[in-house]
Amino acid sequence: MKIVVIILLTCLLPVVLCWRFPGYPGVDCPTARRKMSEDPKRSWMIPKCNPDGTYRDMQCYDIDDPDACMCTYKDGTPITLPGFGINITSCVCPVVVHDRYLLDKEEGFLRCENGGYFKPLQCSEKTKECWCVTKYGNPVTPRSADRKSCDDVAENLGISIYQKQ
Repeated sequence: MKIVVIILLTCLLPVVLCWRFPGYPGVDCPTARRKMSEDPKRSWMIPKCNPDGTYRDMQCYDIDDPDACMCTYKDGTPITLPGFGINITSCVCPVVVHDRYLLDKEEGFLRCENGGYFKPLQCSEKTKECWCVTKYGNPVTPRSADRKSCDDVAENLGISIYQKQ
C-alpha cells in the first residue's frame, strides 16, 4: 500500500507544485476577487469569500461540473485541484487534514473519500491506533491498536456512519 502512495505522490507532486492558482497570492479574498473580475483572462475563476475576508474552503468554477471544484485554505492556498476526477462535494476532510498536518507532520494524514468527506476508518501512523469517524470526522469509537474496520460500528448503532447528521 505504501508503494502505491509513494508512486501516486511522485506522479502528482510535480503537477501540484507547478500548478499556479490564477489569483493573487498573499492578497485577501475581496481584493483578489476585485482584481480578477477586472481581468477578462481570469474572470472564469473569481474566488468566493467569507464575510471575514478569507477564502471559502470550496471554490467551484462551473456550478454544473463537480470536477470543476477545489478546496482552498483560508488564505487561498489550493489544497486540492480542480479536475483529476476527484469530484469534490465537500472540503470538510481536506481542510482538517491540512490543519492537522501544519500542527503535527509526524501524525500522518487522515484519510478522505474522493468527494471530500472522511473515510470511516482513521489511523495514526505515530501511535499505530485506529478509530472510526462519521463522514464529518466526528469520532464514534475510542482509538485502539486492535481496530481494523468500522463495519461493526455501523451495525451496532443500527445506522450508517455516513447517514446525514
